[in-house]
Formats: sequence, C-alpha cells, structure tokens
Amino acid sequence: MIRFTQIMAVSLRVTNGEMHERCALCRIRSYSFCRALGEDKLRGFTNISTEKVFTDKQNIFLQNENSDSLYNITEGNIKIYQLLSDGRIQIIGFLYPGDFFGSYNKKKYNYSAESIGKTKVCVFKKDLLDTYLEKNMELAKELLNMTSHELMLAQDRIGVLGKLNANERMAKFVINISQQRSRIGWQDNPVSLPMTRQDIADYLGLTLETVSREITKLKTSKLIKVLNSKQIYLLDKTRLSTLCH
Repeated sequence: MIRFTQIMAVSLRVTNGEMHERCALCRIRSYSFCRALGEDKLRGFTNISTEKVFTDKQNIFLQNENSDSLYNITEGNIKIYQLLSDGRIQIIGFLYPGDFFGSYNKKKYNYSAESIGKTKVCVFKKDLLDTYLEKNMELAKELLNMTSHELMLAQDRIGVLGKLNANERMAKFVINISQQRSRIGWQDNPVSLPMTRQDIADYLGLTLETVSREITKLKTSKLIKVLNSKQIYLLDKTRLSTLCH
C-alpha cells in the first residue's frame, strides 16, 4: 500500500521541480535582478517566490495597503499611479518585463499598481526575501542597482515634464519605450503602446487631444508611422532622439 507520506513526498518533488523549471526557463531572467544568481542558487531562490497572473486592469496592490510583498514582472505591463488629495489620479510610470517594483523600505505602498493586458509577476514576501538577501550579497547588490535605476527613471520623468514641450515629450516617450524593449532583448521597432492614449496623456501631463495632435505631427514629419492604435514604427530614431534632447 502506498502511504500518504510517500504521495506527499512525490508531489513535493514535482512541485519543486516545476518551480525550479519556471525560474530556469524564464525568458527575462537575464534582464531582471535575479540574473546575479548562478544555477547552484537558483533552486533556493525559486522557493521564496510564487507566480501570479493578472488579467487586464486588475489591481496588483493599492496605495496605502500594507506593503508585505515585492514584485518582478515576467510578462505584460504595469501602470503605477498615485491618488492625489483632490481625488485626481497621477500616473507616475509604466513598467515592463524585468522591472522590480513595490515599496521595499516602507510599511505601506506609496502608489497603486494596475495590470495592462495579461500580466505575470513573481511575488516575493518581504520577510523571506530579506532573509535570502542577507545570505546572498550578490543579489542584494543587484537589487540596489535596480533601485538606483528606478530613481534615475523617476528623475528623468521630472525632466520630461519640466523642460520639454508637448512635441518633445511625445518623442521622448516613444524613444524610451523602444530603448526599454531593446534592454530586455525584444524587438525595439515597431514600438508597442499597450496603454491607452488617456494614460499616455496623464503620464506626460498633456490632454488627450494634445497627445493625438502630437502623434499626428510626428507622423506628418515622417518620424513615425502609425501601424494601428497600439503600434507605431519609428522611421527616424536619430531625429526623434535629437528632438527630445
């Protein structure tokens, strides 16, 4: 007779094997913070994470909720935003595969995160990740590097809103997305725009009408070609880059 403990042992081996395979075969592993881990440490790292799948416009977490987990995007996109005191929503960024997010040093999330289309994330409980980082300094350093990169992007956004006109903001937005896709090893042209035009407008501090007008200007100037509502082709990256500097 097969004992219950034997069944559980087999089940546990299968589950652990599937979890390890998930990390080992992850297509964005070389672009996320876990790239610092060798194969010998990957199995232990896999055991402290779970995978969650979100459909379009689902909340990953909300502003002011208890910050007990951190996230790494493996597929799809995330919109992060803050609720202002007057009730308005301020979009503060769009995240892509490989991006690590959450509020690491805070007890509560200081922004909300919402999926754009089907999105997969690895979820790390903060206490488990903290314990793991204490024993794996190479991973801790990589996480620090990613945090520094996020700060740089936030500062870059301030520059976009503070110094550039509407045409320049739109040009910089599409160039940044192209560069982001290139960073994770994906085709950087055409550029995918999974977010809504209204979200783009809110992020850039423009009206919806202005975003539509500036896209038309870039098209008329033969800098881009609009393939459909979610894709544009960059016809002249050099001129676009020059425009937003």
